Amino acid sequence: MDGERVKKDRVVCLVSGGIDSPVACALVAGKFDVVPLHFCLYPYTCEETFFVAMKVLKDLKNVVKFKKAIVYPWAKVLDTILKNREKRSYACLACRRSMFKVTEIICEREGAAGMVTGESLGQKATQTLTNLGATSKGIKFPILRPLLGLDKEEIVKLSKKIGIWHEVHAGCCFATPKHPRTRTEPKLLDDLVEDMKIPEVIQWGFERVLEIRTFEENFEKYLTSLA
Repeated sequence: MDGERVKKDRVVCLVSGGIDSPVACALVAGKFDVVPLHFCLYPYTCEETFFVAMKVLKDLKNVVKFKKAIVYPWAKVLDTILKNREKRSYACLACRRSMFKVTEIICEREGAAGMVTGESLGQKATQTLTNLGATSKGIKFPILRPLLGLDKEEIVKLSKKIGIWHEVHAGCCFATPKHPRTRTEPKLLDDLVEDMKIPEVIQWGFERVLEIRTFEENFEKYLTSLA
């Protein structure tokens, strides 16, 4: 193209601070301009876990060189989901579906063409083949899952090879039910999210989004603002 630089499509990468999602983000960064998105679970996880996630993002930035990361406060949505005690086993599914709906909006705002997750088939209740279909059905943007067919050992090896491996990871969530649902129908999940009025709660989070560019931001002050 006569020396013209081809502009990469942009994708929003859901990065939890665990093992899998940073690897997924790093893998697609060669083809796409990436915008990491972290859903802050505090206080449904401890402060230390949040700071570990920020360390993971900072190290990922050294490898991927993204321009900014986005932190979306998630506790209000979890509050809403957990109020429905009769459907407690659906909590993780409603949470995942809601995250995709927020990511849709962020994709639109950032001019992104798709979203990326670190999902690996069968690792969690939300990652059965049935539930992957239910949580992603009807989402406006393509969902890329570069780790889908890999097992945990393969993902750990990739993490170490890329240079983003951490002995301590952010993975706990106090909202996880004892017996999460492993199969559900898309219509049932859509109705459940609608009945919970989660779309109305989502706007609250957008008013408190944090954009990270230098990792010199005051994260303690940010957590205090969410309390």
